[in-house]
Amino acid sequence: MSVLLWSCTSNSEADIEQRRTDFAEFIDNPTEMSFEEMEYDFGTVKEGDQVKHVFKFKNTGDQNLILINVKGSCGCTVPEDWPKHPIAPGETGEISVNFDSQGRVGNVKKSVRIEANTNPSLNIVNLVGIVTE
Repeated sequence: MSVLLWSCTSNSEADIEQRRTDFAEFIDNPTEMSFEEMEYDFGTVKEGDQVKHVFKFKNTGDQNLILINVKGSCGCTVPEDWPKHPIAPGETGEISVNFDSQGRVGNVKKSVRIEANTNPSLNIVNLVGIVTE
């Protein structure tokens, strides 16, 4: 019997390095991004519930915005979809995140780390709430 395991929580290091290579010209030209919200409070959910949220952002700088990597703080917080193409100045984008509350009873604060051609290069948004039994 064989078991296949994989993780949806992050890209492989090879994928991330390939994005850095593919978009090197943009990385050397930082821009700015702003989020509609830096923290989403999902309130109170029962253990086992799935919480889905979309963090919306805008390229507020004057260069193309490139998201190099988007990663959850643990296996229970998974960025499911995010833009892989350059985002022009003034354009918007979305990062869809899923939080699995199984085994997470209590107060919860989970983060999503967004590496981009911004200064600083790391942006963090959070999901917070309470998980009950």
